[in-house]
Amino acid sequence: MGLTKRKDGYYVEFSVLDDGKTLALARNIAGAKLKRWKTGAANKTLAKEQEALIKTDLMKGIVKSDGVRGQAPLTFAQWAKEYVRIEEVVGLRSYTERCQRIEQILVPFFGKKLLPDIAVKDVEEWRKQRRTKRGQAAQATVNVDHNILKHMLKHAMKRDLLTRNVAALVASPKPKNARDRVLEPKEWERLYNAAPEWFRPVLLTAYHTGMRLEEILGLTWDRVDVDKGRIFLKGELTKNGEDREVPMTPSLRQALQMLRDKDGVTRIKGFVFLKDGKRITHSYRTVQQVCLEAKIEKFVFHDLRHCAVTNLADAGVDTETIMKIVGHSSVEMFLRYRKIKAEKLDAAMDSLNTLITRRQAVVV
Repeated sequence: MGLTKRKDGYYVEFSVLDDGKTLALARNIAGAKLKRWKTGAANKTLAKEQEALIKTDLMKGIVKSDGVRGQAPLTFAQWAKEYVRIEEVVGLRSYTERCQRIEQILVPFFGKKLLPDIAVKDVEEWRKQRRTKRGQAAQATVNVDHNILKHMLKHAMKRDLLTRNVAALVASPKPKNARDRVLEPKEWERLYNAAPEWFRPVLLTAYHTGMRLEEILGLTWDRVDVDKGRIFLKGELTKNGEDREVPMTPSLRQALQMLRDKDGVTRIKGFVFLKDGKRITHSYRTVQQVCLEAKIEKFVFHDLRHCAVTNLADAGVDTETIMKIVGHSSVEMFLRYRKIKAEKLDAAMDSLNTLITRRQAVVV
């Protein structure tokens, strides 16, 4: 009993009783047999954690007998095909993108491996390759794929295809991806004027409301009340899954009214933002082209969210209201988007100096 180190990592052994359905922890009991598990860890600390998990499952009586498990282990690629058909997975807002990531990122690396043979070191190696290969992926991108892998193995465990989720044993370092790019008024004007006509309302909506790209492109006319100046976002569109009411500026209301009426009739159904009569599905290349033409550097569409938060704060709107408008659930996240310009810092010091000077004058 205990841990044993081999060339391919640590193994753990327990004395168990097998009733044909489940395995139960059994020490010094007649009929008990020694059974070995591969922990999937080359690190002793991680192996001990896995040992404790297996022991707990044996004590709970939830480890299936080999006879019950019966079927031959699935490869990761085989499981991937089953996973994308699970009802809970199909209903995810990011389903299409998730399927693409599984097919293009995860299956090429893990595809031929049997599910029970995927080890901690395999996940670590996969992360390392993603970060060091030519055209390396950003830390945040790797973490997104890592979370998908964890979710896949979690569902495999629910179906007794695995006894452990090795992806959950590998850390996902927090990315240092905070941005503070905020357009100056003249930059915004150049960006807007350089954009094609069909894309300008998309930019304007982001700049005035701080809505995320997917929230904007998925917006339908039945969720837009131009008269009251409100946009109603359904939870299925928002990042935190909660409904949100977004107020509009008079300028944005006017732009959306013109957009709705430009063909001579009032549209009350369908997507708000179209290109050649079809829904806009992405805009990254358009943003790149517009920025190139307008000579705007180091800018991405999501930075318009930073612009909205900063502009609202500069206009004197309180933090709680801004968070409500843009859908931030924590002050920490709000502060990542709120940029304090250098002139404001200088003005703060000037104000402090004035206060101190006045106090000194009173004392004298």
